[in-house]
Amino acid sequence: MAKLSPLQRTKKDFGTKEDLAKKVIGFLTKPEDEEQAAFEHRVNTMSNTKLLRLNDAHNALASKFGGKEALVEKITKAKFNGMNADYAKKIGGFTAPKLIDLARQHGVKS
Repeated sequence: MAKLSPLQRTKKDFGTKEDLAKKVIGFLTKPEDEEQAAFEHRVNTMSNTKLLRLNDAHNALASKFGGKEALVEKITKAKFNGMNADYAKKIGGFTAPKLIDLARQHGVKS
């Protein structure tokens, strides 16, 4: 069987792009300097590929690492052989895909 295109996967798994965008809006953090309507519009106009990537990263973060805070702690301990509050605060604002990439770079296992 051929690999599904992003549009086909969106329709199969979520029904519509709007449903997928609503789900992604639910776990993304709105930037402080952006209004809610502008943020929602920006997410609603993202490509299916990007929305699926964000959703997949969020699901992997929750299932493999136990959440964002747990992964931030694991990355910080792996990098510094202990905790470093400044570094943890810095990477705490990263997106799920970026945190997963950092975990891979530092050899953090799920």
